[in-house]
Amino acid sequence: MFKNILKVIFFPVYLFMLLYAFIQERIAYSIRLKLSLRYTGILLRTVLGAGLIVILVYGGFRIQETVKQDYLEIQKILSTDSRVYFELETYSREHQTPLRIFERGQQTLMATDQNLREYCSEYWLGLAKDQGNIYVSINRDFETAGTSGRMIIFSNIQDEITDILFITRIMLFVFLPSLFLALIAIALSGRGIFEPIREMTQTVKGISEQNLNLRLNVGGSKNELKELALTFNEMMNRIEDQYNRQKQFVSDASHELRTPIAVIQGYAVMLDRWGKNDQAVLQESITAIKNEAGNMQELIDKLLFLARHDNSTLAYQKEEFSLTEMLLEVIKETQIIDSGHQINDELNQEISMFGDRNLMKQACRIFMDNAMKYTPAGGQITVCLSKEGESIAISIKDTGAGMTNEELKHIFDRFYRSDQSRTKDRGGYGLGLAIAKIIILGHNGRITVRSKVGEGSEFIILLS
Repeated sequence: MFKNILKVIFFPVYLFMLLYAFIQERIAYSIRLKLSLRYTGILLRTVLGAGLIVILVYGGFRIQETVKQDYLEIQKILSTDSRVYFELETYSREHQTPLRIFERGQQTLMATDQNLREYCSEYWLGLAKDQGNIYVSINRDFETAGTSGRMIIFSNIQDEITDILFITRIMLFVFLPSLFLALIAIALSGRGIFEPIREMTQTVKGISEQNLNLRLNVGGSKNELKELALTFNEMMNRIEDQYNRQKQFVSDASHELRTPIAVIQGYAVMLDRWGKNDQAVLQESITAIKNEAGNMQELIDKLLFLARHDNSTLAYQKEEFSLTEMLLEVIKETQIIDSGHQINDELNQEISMFGDRNLMKQACRIFMDNAMKYTPAGGQITVCLSKEGESIAISIKDTGAGMTNEELKHIFDRFYRSDQSRTKDRGGYGLGLAIAKIIILGHNGRITVRSKVGEGSEFIILLS
């Protein structure tokens, strides 16, 4: 029974705590509510401040006029009439303006209201209250008929206070409904302001792997949300582009692996049917399988290289080595396997660099192989090495077929092979230049390409 009574007693407290926790949670997680409360606070302070200023200005002006009028009338009586005290008594009675006059020795000469006789003892900040009226006092020296002293004028400001209270009530009656309407307007405006954010949220929720092309609507918006939407759309463009590249990469890799696997399977079937007793078929199948297995190994090695780079696990074993010596090795090895081109070198100075020798050699071989593929027999390939200040330049130039401007935009894309009609018999998977670019960028370098159709191409590696 006692527990039930306690539950009934504390139930309102429990409800209040739940309501308080709900409001706190909403404030913590709702920008709209935070802004509405902030705007409401600003509005309340503005209304109260404006109302207080109006009341103080109006009341101060009215009280000042009343006190000034009383003072001027009494001053006039003191300066013109010989029957001073009689006239003062009359004015005080007609205008409800009590007076007290005393001489320099503090002796009271006149007091029109005994209740206000005790000066400075029954009012605060110049205000006094007597018989339901409110008075404000001022002190002034006076001199009349050879007598000088001090005068206290108590001006009745009851009417002015009544007017001030009346004006205050009017302002409250006007401001309270206006404030209520303003609060509703603030709440509704908050909904309108955050409507674009809700639309953005719904659009973002709808983005998935199947529809990466969805974008936020930026039409008609000219505020910070437009900048946010544009930034998000740019990010989605990059993500979609990378996702499509990844899909294309997987598709191309699968396509490149499909061909050697199909060849190996075909020769395996041929061996199973005829190769057991036919030495020519057996030898042909073994050779073909070995070649395709080598091609697959080469492709897999390149794919693993790209995968390590994409996963940020590609390691560079950097050391100081002779770049001149490394290029001479590449040229010599190329001359051994290629006798159909004239290879020239312009390596007139000894230049060293700090980097991964094996990877740099791999990159240079890729550029050399690329030059051999696209340079007809009898053409020239020239390798240059120079140094200007702190920069090192490696140039590999050929007199081959050259490339168009459109082809130059894609030569470093993975699995891209320019002009299939010219490259279908040249081999390769379109990964070499992509790998070379990764290696050069990993050495804080950059690649410049110059090419003209029919005149050849020049790859310039700049290392700093």
